[in-house]
Amino acid sequence: MIRTVRRYIGALTTLALSATVAPAAPAAPDVPAALAAPDVVVSIAPVHSLVAAVMEGVGEPRLLVPPGASPHAFSLRPSDAQALANTHLVFRVGPDLETFLDKPLAALASGTVVSLADAPGITEQRIPDQHDGPGDHGDHGDHASDPHIWLSVANARRIAEIAAETLSRHDGENAAAYGRNLAALNDRLDGLQGELRDLLAPVRKSPYIVLHDAYRHFEAAFDLAPATAIALSPERRPGARRLREIRDLLAAQDIKCVFAEPQFPNAIAATVVSGTNATLAELDPIGADLAIGPELYFDLMKNLGRSLAGCLGN
Repeated sequence: MIRTVRRYIGALTTLALSATVAPAAPAAPDVPAALAAPDVVVSIAPVHSLVAAVMEGVGEPRLLVPPGASPHAFSLRPSDAQALANTHLVFRVGPDLETFLDKPLAALASGTVVSLADAPGITEQRIPDQHDGPGDHGDHGDHASDPHIWLSVANARRIAEIAAETLSRHDGENAAAYGRNLAALNDRLDGLQGELRDLLAPVRKSPYIVLHDAYRHFEAAFDLAPATAIALSPERRPGARRLREIRDLLAAQDIKCVFAEPQFPNAIAATVVSGTNATLAELDPIGADLAIGPELYFDLMKNLGRSLAGCLGN
């Protein structure tokens, strides 16, 4: 009986083996793996958002300065320095904004650095002296340039174009994808410009005060009427004389709104509005509380428009 069972099992094993060695179906043709994008590092969140939109579906750039931090006072971490040392491309605004990058970028052995503020096609906004007249934004010494270039939608389009052109030169295999993404992004930027123009039209002539001189590009794009800035840089506390001048201006022009920023304590702005009829509100030029990625730029710009329209329209 045991022999019979063994013979039966052996027969089944033979059938199984014969099935496993039957001719296999023709193998599917090899599908090439997705083409790797270059390693890209971007300094600040708004520019990172635009570069990420251009790279969508191909790769993801690395962000250096978290949205809740200020590029005016940022220090590189060791992991950031390592990322810079290994990267192919670095996109920054320029030395007037991210001074912390000057030495690390000068020491790079390889890689391409794109400084956007000086790039062809980027519109510049000059910051006049304190006594240059209406629309003054504070005591700035010589005629500096506002480095917050991304707050102009037209500049955002040019930043995206520069990103697509640069990426395509370094990564020609994905150039078509970068071009498609750029076209889609430009369509959305056109819609954003129109949306903000309509939102801000009713408050175009309403004066207001900002914490620091960061909004020249936004104000020029939408023909706004800023009265002044408390300081050129949020790290520089204004003196008692400057604070008195601003409080006098609040009363003289019946200014409704003073805007602080989430990256900095609002004690200075609160001091300015204390005892006046002005409202303390907030503008965020970086996107402190926003999720990084392709949507951040659109959320940032819409939030600026809503904050201005909401406070000035009351």
